[in-house]
Amino acid sequence: AVRARNAGVFFATCYNKERTDQLKSLRGRTLKLGLSGGGDIVVEEAETSGGISPSQPRSFREAVVRPQFTTYAVSMDEFTEKNVGGKSNHLRLLRGRLPEWIGLPDSVALPFGIFDEILSRRENRDCAVRIAELLQAVQGEEDPQKTRELLALIRKAILDMKAPVELAASVYSVMDGSGILRPPAWKDAWNCIKLVWASKWNERAYQSRLANGITHENLYMAVLIQKVVEADYSFVIHTVNPLSAAKDEIYAEAVLGLGETLVGNYPGKALSFTFKKTGGSPYILSFPSKSEGLYGGGLIFRSDSSGEDLAGFAGAGLYDSFLLDPPKKVILDYTKDRLLWDDAFMKDFLSRIGGIGTEVERALGSPQDIEGAYSKGRFYVVQSRPQVGSGIA
Repeated sequence: AVRARNAGVFFATCYNKERTDQLKSLRGRTLKLGLSGGGDIVVEEAETSGGISPSQPRSFREAVVRPQFTTYAVSMDEFTEKNVGGKSNHLRLLRGRLPEWIGLPDSVALPFGIFDEILSRRENRDCAVRIAELLQAVQGEEDPQKTRELLALIRKAILDMKAPVELAASVYSVMDGSGILRPPAWKDAWNCIKLVWASKWNERAYQSRLANGITHENLYMAVLIQKVVEADYSFVIHTVNPLSAAKDEIYAEAVLGLGETLVGNYPGKALSFTFKKTGGSPYILSFPSKSEGLYGGGLIFRSDSSGEDLAGFAGAGLYDSFLLDPPKKVILDYTKDRLLWDDAFMKDFLSRIGGIGTEVERALGSPQDIEGAYSKGRFYVVQSRPQVGSGIA
């Protein structure tokens, strides 16, 4: 949705088969689409005097600074624009700039250049040759199905890489110093790291780079390792209302449990609301209807590339992140949840989320898309990125 907004492309989801069939029956006709106050799509047939030309994708040119290998892992204090991406750096910039009631997760990272360093090792020589052959093949391939097959083979080859013996000790040393508990088994952590690197070659990321002029060889991937906030509730904040482009108004959504049901577009609605930056009461647009919640803890391995959040470009969701421990799925029961039935808690909770949006925007100096969580009475910001879109940033 963030990328669609950035490109000026209409994007909507529909879980109602009857409504979907109705839309299919209108193939070839001109439709007028709008939003109701609750965020629902309103569809009307319209007349047009001429054809509609699709907008052309913008071209983005990334700044290329080839990273040099110096160390296998860095703490948050060592994050810079040269060794990690925007996800990591925005957390560093927020440290010490937010009120004490807003927490940040403990974080470390495998910086840019580690993938190339490990791939160049003797024990990965066969892997390197195989990956180079596949990369040459996919970049000359025009058939979509063959492209998908080649990309899958690249990802599989990356998962065959072997870790140098000193990698685990280096990563563990930085984790110990940052207060992050070590994973029970290194092999599981190493697999998550490789999965993040392999996500450079998922289809959506590959096609996005082609469409936007971002070169494959100059896309570097850091791996941000964080302690998972065991969320009672999760939320996403847009500090400029994307529905109205109102700069004095925050738009936010909240769900029960981990935020994957929200950012992963699980069926159903989130609790959505607006909040004036000048204060006042939150205005509720929709109540939650997602039937499933995700709960869990442990570690998360987040993608953090050099090709996300370029000026005017939204890279959200292009690359993948992985939980070390699979979350627990829970069928939600809203009949007794205090977010819906305790008016005082609801008003304070939503107002605090609005306050987080205001504080993070102030700290970083521009409109932000923010992901956060509420756990055991405390609010957290887990990541923030510049909010992009027509006339917003």
